[in-house]
Amino acid sequence: MGEDGADGAKTWALKLTDRKGLCVMLHGMVQDGGPVRGSFSVAGSLCDVSRQSAARVFKEIRSAVSNHDNENDTNCINNPAMAPDALFANNAANRRKGKHKHDRRALKDATKALPLAERRKCRHLAAKVNVPLTPLFRMLKQEKIFFRNTNNLKPKLAATQQHQRMLDCLERIDPLTINSRRQTLKFVEQLDEVHIDEKRFFVCSGGESCILVADEEEPPTRSVKRKSHIAKATFVSAVAKPRQLRDGSWWDGKVGAWPVGHLKRAQRASVSRPVGAAEWEAENVDQAKHKRLLLNDIIPAVMDSWPTPIARVNVQQDGAKSHLKPTDEDFNNELEALGLEGKIGLCTQPAQSPDLNINDLGFFNSLQPRRHCATPKNELELIAMVQAALEDCPIVTLKKLWATHQSVVNEITKCAGHNQFKIPHMNKDKLEKEGRLSRRLDVDPVARCCLED
Repeated sequence: MGEDGADGAKTWALKLTDRKGLCVMLHGMVQDGGPVRGSFSVAGSLCDVSRQSAARVFKEIRSAVSNHDNENDTNCINNPAMAPDALFANNAANRRKGKHKHDRRALKDATKALPLAERRKCRHLAAKVNVPLTPLFRMLKQEKIFFRNTNNLKPKLAATQQHQRMLDCLERIDPLTINSRRQTLKFVEQLDEVHIDEKRFFVCSGGESCILVADEEEPPTRSVKRKSHIAKATFVSAVAKPRQLRDGSWWDGKVGAWPVGHLKRAQRASVSRPVGAAEWEAENVDQAKHKRLLLNDIIPAVMDSWPTPIARVNVQQDGAKSHLKPTDEDFNNELEALGLEGKIGLCTQPAQSPDLNINDLGFFNSLQPRRHCATPKNELELIAMVQAALEDCPIVTLKKLWATHQSVVNEITKCAGHNQFKIPHMNKDKLEKEGRLSRRLDVDPVARCCLED
């Protein structure tokens, strides 16, 4: 019987004299540095405990006597009967009795005193604060005393970058509401903006999960030659704000998504395709390629899909080196030759500000799980599935993203251009079902103070 059962209780119930007699008896059976075979069984039967318990008691007492000899320069190890009685005590009176409830306040204080690197896992934290894992896990899941946080890295902002972010946010306020003291500040509707950005999609990823039937299915075997050579395709996406037209219909704001590369014919046969089969060859996005994408794909798509006569459309891009500057002379000459001068303009979002672009803010994240529902085998299948995911993306997703964009602008204004903020919960799903999702959010009053300064 194990020590956690009745035999364990008997071991703890042994009196001091019994523990001392057991140790002295086993000491008399020691030969060549250890008790002879069967001595633990004999001593245990005399004390009504198992041989495992007798061995444990003997080792504990012998270790305590050895430490006592080292500290006090005595030789009790050769004559245990001369050792102090305190060394034979079982410390049963010091055991925790009954049901124990850990002090939550003390546990919180001990946890806060630990660095974050020492509490990444439950077992790490349990070991540091000296609490069993099960009660700690219960405090995490049921009592909600702790919570698990996933902390994403954010771009580090310089003072000038924060200032640029602040100016960009203030420029989005409707000038008509700025000049009116009686009217609440409102954002512009952003109906003249198109946000573009690049995104790389992969045929597969390293940590995909799926649900299998227990005892009837085996986990799939996936392998690649090199993880760095997984098939991928880069897309340039352009989205605008959805809007309701005069006839009551809705324009979804999806201008398009274009893969960066070209088709070519295979010059050699392989296991996956014959000679002459079409295959995809990716291209790097440099300034020349970006200019061709703008002039040949993005701007014509904007002109064709725009639901109203175009007065002025601003194409917003990030500040990558491969992107054109708004003052690029060749690009402006091309627009003039196409008769689009004054109708299409480029603008660059503030540096280190992916939260001010609809694609980075959430549109790409909404496409990713839709792409995961398919299993493409090569780049061509991946391109078809990403474009299908773009078509299937509901219009309500983009409507909520543009509302989130304005709430992010509010948060940037409140924290003076920094990016250390949490995106506020607006209950957009409920507002959209009730038809109350606003196209223009109220600007935080802090913005008026910034405008006056």
